[in-house]
Amino acid sequence: MEKSINNSTNFELFINKHFKISIAFFALGLFFGIIYSLNLLGLVIDSQTLNPVNMRAIHISLMLYGFVPLMLSYLPFLLINKEVGSSREGIRYLNLYTIIWYIFLVFMVVSLLLGKNRGLAFYDFAYELNFLLAFAGLFYILALYKFIKLYTVLPLWIKVCLRVVTIAPFTLLILMNPTIGQVESTVSGPHGDNTLGMSLALIPIYYLIIKLLNEGEFKARWNILWIIPTVFYFGSVLYRIFIGHLSYNQEWFLQYLTLLYVPLLYRWYKDSNISDIAKKALLVSILAFLFVDIEGNIIFIPQIRWVFHRNDLIIAHAHVAMGIGVFFMVISMFINHIKELHKDIFLKIYLVGIIGIFTALSISGFTQAGFNSIPTHTLWIFRTLFGLVAFGFIFAFIKLQTSYSKLGFYNLIGVLSDGLGGVFLILLASFLYPILGFSFSGVYEYVVFTFVSMTGIIHYLALKNETYQMILTKLSVIIRVFASSMFFALYSSGKLGMEALMICLFDLTFVFIYLIFFYEKETTCKD
Repeated sequence: MEKSINNSTNFELFINKHFKISIAFFALGLFFGIIYSLNLLGLVIDSQTLNPVNMRAIHISLMLYGFVPLMLSYLPFLLINKEVGSSREGIRYLNLYTIIWYIFLVFMVVSLLLGKNRGLAFYDFAYELNFLLAFAGLFYILALYKFIKLYTVLPLWIKVCLRVVTIAPFTLLILMNPTIGQVESTVSGPHGDNTLGMSLALIPIYYLIIKLLNEGEFKARWNILWIIPTVFYFGSVLYRIFIGHLSYNQEWFLQYLTLLYVPLLYRWYKDSNISDIAKKALLVSILAFLFVDIEGNIIFIPQIRWVFHRNDLIIAHAHVAMGIGVFFMVISMFINHIKELHKDIFLKIYLVGIIGIFTALSISGFTQAGFNSIPTHTLWIFRTLFGLVAFGFIFAFIKLQTSYSKLGFYNLIGVLSDGLGGVFLILLASFLYPILGFSFSGVYEYVVFTFVSMTGIIHYLALKNETYQMILTKLSVIIRVFASSMFFALYSSGKLGMEALMICLFDLTFVFIYLIFFYEKETTCKD
């Protein structure tokens, strides 16, 4: 009994930690989206990294492959934990899966930031990074196996889930493959089968969320409404692989099969018995999904599609789909686990922001189609302002510490100067260096800036872990001594200019502050 309680506590701690880490990636995606929106208004900085193409690619990629899919993948474990508890070993594998996903996101963001994008609508990052996701998927499978051992009799949904996740890593590598995959073969077409596939993927997730949140056993009805689209979708995948491209009429038919989900989700929601706060979040998600489903089918009518396809109305459509529909799907999943989600005002702020973005972009779409004369530039200003409003939701998760020890304050300055300073240099050095008269090759400098940021990370770890604060601070000092000596050597030998001397003096300043104000006191106390 005690072991079961400990595992449950560990699971709750695990969920809280990774929800908050992963939502930071969501906030980062919003941040780059705001920068891209500013780019569209003409506020473009001549930087290798902050150009509009990179900003758009990172924004879309983080929205599609960051917080939302990672947290959705926790759904089976949340449900198993509710039904039979959690597995300590399973949590370990789930933790490894999550960390590898974070590594994928870091690789994705950095490679896109330095210009490695493929110009695809929803899949800009390099194909090779899918192997990181597939590797993470292996630990996901191990975690699921450990969790389901807690059942004496496996439920049907577990059996289905197990089969899906077992083939998922291999399916990912096939579907995303540039030669035989679905992504590149449907870039120019109406891609109705992809729309059906994406909608189909959400239906079992809605079912499991309702099952998770439902008080008592939930029995799904009207299942024929998801069986029919499923059969046709897999038929379309096989057709593309073995026969060739689908005709427009064939894709149109597949697109319209998504309308079967409207009565299905209505029936499931009405049959559910869920607490008010969770049911509100779920309702927002379902309404957004149904709106996107119905609007998407209207836009797919040929006479309308050729007017609106690829203009701001479609972008607005995507904001509702991901920014409201899928985001609130995740919120409903975790609302009983994350206390910050009970702060209703922050979710309302976010919702107002996204709806504002949607409205501005929708009107802009009608402007671009020639139905009104409101300047697109003005609407993009509103889009940017509402983006800032949506970004405000992240403050629900930020807790500012107001008092620090002297050593803690030293580490805080290290976080701000090296951690944030390194990121600042990665984003803006190619713009600032020429202005300051420094040479900039755009190659080795990014390695140096990354190294600077990692020194800031060490200061952050020292700040957050009092037990190891002294040893981590010493580590940062040792790094600064060797780094400053190397930069001085490069300056004195004429291989680098004044910037190397400035970095040397900057690091030495931190070293001397530590030695004068902290090192001697620590030694005296030990004596």
